[in-house]
Amino acid sequence: MFNPFKFTPEKQAEAEKPLETEVRLEIFRHSKKENDPNRPNSELLLTPEGRELAHEKGLQMNPDINVSVAGASPMDRTAETAMLIMGANEEKIGVRDSLEEMDKKIFEEIKIGKKIYRDERLGFSLDGPIEAEGMAAFKAGKYMDWLANESDMLAIKKGDLVSTTYLRQAGNIAEMVDKYTKVGNNFNRLAIDKKKTGEEFPAHLERYLATHQSVTEPFLAEVLKEQEGAKARDEFIVDLKNGWAETEGIHINILNKGQEQTIKLTYQDKGGQKEIEVAQETIQKIIRRREIFEEAIKESMNVADKIRV
Repeated sequence: MFNPFKFTPEKQAEAEKPLETEVRLEIFRHSKKENDPNRPNSELLLTPEGRELAHEKGLQMNPDINVSVAGASPMDRTAETAMLIMGANEEKIGVRDSLEEMDKKIFEEIKIGKKIYRDERLGFSLDGPIEAEGMAAFKAGKYMDWLANESDMLAIKKGDLVSTTYLRQAGNIAEMVDKYTKVGNNFNRLAIDKKKTGEEFPAHLERYLATHQSVTEPFLAEVLKEQEGAKARDEFIVDLKNGWAETEGIHINILNKGQEQTIKLTYQDKGGQKEIEVAQETIQKIIRRREIFEEAIKESMNVADKIRV
């Protein structure tokens, strides 16, 4: 007798297939900013052209605001960029809207609270003892080379606990990516639970993280060094000069199939678009290198203090 509730082999295989979910990370430099020598750099916002560029970039990314959150450094130009990109498909959000207006319109539309957060790891600082060397390298168009090959040792030598350095930035971004790999695991488990109860649930999350020139690049450079060798890292660094142009960055796709997770990183190089599958071990190594670097600075300062006594 025909039993409509009995699984066929095909249906049984489909039911046992691991559920696929994704976390999509976009980490990019802010859009074009104002040029006003009479105002602090931290207060400079996007120009009208920069706002249009961010909006156009968002249309290319095709964001779904219902599953998205924006992240930004403490500077408002990154928040403007992230919000304009994340809200690019929303007709109510205009390119001339202030941050407050965008936040309000998004809340009225989806009513899930604030859709943007600030993270100091997306920022930068040259307020420490290595400021002069860093600024000189930037003005010479060699900032990324200096950052990769001199900044860490100089910070250790001078006991600089605050300035942006190569390993600090690489470790900070690695730490953020690591956080979202854990989010990906939790999201997949939640999606499986929702599927069992028959509830509708999205298959992916989107995060739009706006930062500054030279913040994300060290992370990619360290991934290249770890997985493709020092030559690949050096070739990437030499082409960058001071870092990526406005709105450029990396796309990371964290894909979960049940308990199995893969991390794929895509970026634009002079040879075109490239993709790397990033090992979780690589991310942990980069975080550990930053920790060792910070420990070395503190140790050098302790030695210096003992000498002074």
